Amino acid sequence: MDVYGSILSPYVARVILAARHKGIKHKLKMPDGGMKTPAYLAMNPLGKMPVIKDSGMTLYESSVIIDYLDAKYKKKRVIPSAAKDAAKARLIATIFAEYVQAPTMALLRQRDPATRDQKVIEEKIAEANRGLDVIEKLLSGKGWATGTKLTVADLYAVPCWFFVSAFLPQFGVADPTGGRKKLGKYVAKLNKEKLTATVMAEMGEALKNFRPGGR
Repeated sequence: MDVYGSILSPYVARVILAARHKGIKHKLKMPDGGMKTPAYLAMNPLGKMPVIKDSGMTLYESSVIIDYLDAKYKKKRVIPSAAKDAAKARLIATIFAEYVQAPTMALLRQRDPATRDQKVIEEKIAEANRGLDVIEKLLSGKGWATGTKLTVADLYAVPCWFFVSAFLPQFGVADPTGGRKKLGKYVAKLNKEKLTATVMAEMGEALKNFRPGGR
């Protein structure tokens, strides 16, 4: 399976986590010429990452790709079979993506001290903290986000937390966990487990080499 995109993208990281967890052989590659070339747009007319090519199937949008991989490669399912458990996993994934990751990523535009808007910074940090308060209530406290097994919730949590831990301290948030006990234990697990720690380390290396406007 070919996966097009950069590991620094949280959307790509989710797919890579799913593939590695399931033991799917894959190759991560950046598209030749970037994402706006006719060849890439033929695969994904939206010009976004990731795209996968798997046994003749071309697919984009990380959530759809994860559903596809879980349905096709049934070992180590990331979407629980029980409706209640699946809903809980998807809820946690959504909170991480929409209510923690989104405001955190908005801070990227505030990294230059010369052009910072302190009001926007405070608003986005408050938004992220409200999301983390909800996460604290939803976490299982039993290892992974929803219990003793890795689920789609964790696939979304890992890249989200990478950016939280990388960026919030730059704006005066010394401890992004905010003293939340279950979240602190969960983050410690993400930093300890080989699968999740390796992906976050790879994202860190990609961030060091990231050049805005570059391919």
